[in-house]
Amino acid sequence: MVEHRFGTDTGPVVLEVTLPAGASPPLHVHQDADDSWYVLDGQLVVRCGGREWLAGPGHWVSMPRGVAHSFRVVGGRAARILIVLAEDSFLRLVRELGQPAAAIGLPVATGGPGMQVLSRAMAAHDITTVGASITEDEAHAFLNQPR
Repeated sequence: MVEHRFGTDTGPVVLEVTLPAGASPPLHVHQDADDSWYVLDGQLVVRCGGREWLAGPGHWVSMPRGVAHSFRVVGGRAARILIVLAEDSFLRLVRELGQPAAAIGLPVATGGPGMQVLSRAMAAHDITTVGASITEDEAHAFLNQPR
């Protein structure tokens, strides 16, 4: 994740995020912030409310506050997105759980902090976990539906 700031440490921030193939956060709700991002590369199955869709390069994904959502990176390769943040609660969560990278690129996978630690940290930053991540089987089932 790379932070792109607008001149000062106050105000909006854009995060350039590289997500490994198969990445999928738990189904969650942001209480006080809309979740919006732009796909630069890769493909993601997105679930928001009762709707699912495939987002790829050039798609703007917008999920309103208070609506449960998740995604899964599909297609066997990483995805790159730009997240636009008007406030910094998500950025504080990332800083709490992450560590500064030694170089730009995906680090070696470690399995993450575990669901209990992740859910507690998310709750402390105004994000409520309400369900499981999108599984590989669920993503494949969506991709195999006739359109």
